[in-house]
Amino acid sequence: MRTLCPCLVGAAAMSAQEFRGTLGGLVTDPQGAVILGAKVSATQVETGARSETTASADGQYTLPFLAPGTYRIEVEAPGFKRYVRQGLRIGSNERTSADARLEIGAAAETVTVSADSPLLVTQTASTGQVINKRQIENMPMNGRTPLILAQLSFGVIPNTDPRFYRPFDDGGPSGFAMGGAPNRSNELLLDGTPNASVGNGMGFSPPVDAVEEVKVETFQADAAFGHTGGGTVNLVTKAGTNAFHGSAYNFNQVSKLGATLFFTNLAGRVKNVSNYNQWGLTAGGPLWIPKAFDGRNRVFFFFTYEGINQKLPRATSTTVPTDAQRNGDLSQLLRVGSAFQVYDPLTGVREGTRVRRQPFAGNLIPAARISPIGRNILRFYDAPNQAGANDGRNNFFVGAVGEFNTFDSEMGRMDFNISPKHKLFFAFRHNDRLPNNGTTFANNATGSYLRQINWGGTLDDVYTLSPTTVLNSRANWLRNGEQRGGFFDGFDIATLGLPASLKAASPRAHFPEVALGAYAGLGSNRGGGILLPYDNFQLFETLNRTMGRHSLKTGGDFRLVRRTNQNYGQSSGSYSFGADWTRGPLDNSPAAPIGQDLASLLLGLPTGGFLDITRSKAARTSIRRFSCRTTSARGRTLR
Repeated sequence: MRTLCPCLVGAAAMSAQEFRGTLGGLVTDPQGAVILGAKVSATQVETGARSETTASADGQYTLPFLAPGTYRIEVEAPGFKRYVRQGLRIGSNERTSADARLEIGAAAETVTVSADSPLLVTQTASTGQVINKRQIENMPMNGRTPLILAQLSFGVIPNTDPRFYRPFDDGGPSGFAMGGAPNRSNELLLDGTPNASVGNGMGFSPPVDAVEEVKVETFQADAAFGHTGGGTVNLVTKAGTNAFHGSAYNFNQVSKLGATLFFTNLAGRVKNVSNYNQWGLTAGGPLWIPKAFDGRNRVFFFFTYEGINQKLPRATSTTVPTDAQRNGDLSQLLRVGSAFQVYDPLTGVREGTRVRRQPFAGNLIPAARISPIGRNILRFYDAPNQAGANDGRNNFFVGAVGEFNTFDSEMGRMDFNISPKHKLFFAFRHNDRLPNNGTTFANNATGSYLRQINWGGTLDDVYTLSPTTVLNSRANWLRNGEQRGGFFDGFDIATLGLPASLKAASPRAHFPEVALGAYAGLGSNRGGGILLPYDNFQLFETLNRTMGRHSLKTGGDFRLVRRTNQNYGQSSGSYSFGADWTRGPLDNSPAAPIGQDLASLLLGLPTGGFLDITRSKAARTSIRRFSCRTTSARGRTLR
């Protein structure tokens, strides 16, 4: 042991994160003398899963890898009455001490302890808080996202907008600081496995009814934990039990129960349509096939489903060209003030270091000067639907659905109690979010979509090699996939009059981005689309061995992270139209608040633009970590 530990610790300081608990204690006779070789077993009441060990020569016993739940402890030794302790609660990553004092007598006699002082966690210096099942079921949660419960723990400071605590908001629920560390620098775990997306956001959010407890540790003294500059949050999911159980729920918010948006009232419009509907169900129990298989105490299942539909209202005003302006008639602006005069770029003459231009008479642009491309772009603007200001700004009210979210989540788990020495479980998970950002006009020249599709799976095996040696092997995979783009994917820019050579150079077709000064823009800032697949693979082993008065834990954590980024950018072009060509009388004169930008579009003179031709990029990171920890009988940890 003295040579093994320094070697492993020297490699690094981390092994597999654990979501189960450890129970240990001392077996003594009535005089306090230790009892050698006593048989100790712990049986989970809900599933009948049994774990066994033998007390060492020092009377110490250790039972690691106990799933969170309620246990019955039994201790037997020749010449002593059988000792039974009921109702022991083991939590996530807790090292709990429960001593047993046996009375002299026949083994057929039993001493049952049904009430005792609460168990104290004395074998670790880690500080944290467990939010248990009862609290999870009874506390209100914004968005019903279990991870936000971590913000209720001591040492945790939330720092994100609580509007975005929905199960598909990876950044909002994970936006908190722990133990004085920076925001979102914590290790997020699901059943002890990595559960972080790109940027250390939340990877997968299990439904509330599928969570057994939330373990929050602001300080982690265990060498088995790492990969974090702050704290650790472990979401522990439920498993099936010997009793069939389930739940169904529906939470609904509708327009009639919500206030009318301020700008909707200001515009004198009807209240926007909105809703938030979240529903789901859970089911669990033993695997049972009539007359063929009875899985009680052996095989269990647990399944959960959740769905969300949400319409977020939008109420804002923007500016669109009037019918007269689309035909080059900007004379209405001159009635507001001379500052709105439009100047002809073709009349420019040098005057010292500047250029002087002549105004368009009456702010009228001749029809022969109007660009066909400009006309085609203007076809994608709707007509004004309200009066607006004197200069025509804010003449279009946008009151459609601003964002429409559809979301579904599925998670399943199978647990196998193969024998008192061998336990295994497999879990899978999937969810997808398919939001659309609403269009400004009655076409697809604005608006964008997002496709977030997540997958994951865990295979976990616990095998007792001997009464003093337990091996845990686990494999985990997490994938977070994102695809973003505008509604007009595949748009043919040649229909706008742009040259065929530009179309041929575009690696991915979409409606081009058009920035038109004071007027509403067209296109999407997501351009031709973005693809962001992110994979996190993990393999790890943990070996627990009791050696006399010490418990030795050693293991390794092997991670492979792969991230690909294909960002097409504005692959069909981005064009901006300002006042650089149409201001006057000098080329450095102040620009008009509105009008000169539209004149640049009508004349076919962009003031800026670009076309993106990009390549994909990929990154791969492999992490190999090892750790060793020795715990004495009294709980002192040597790392």
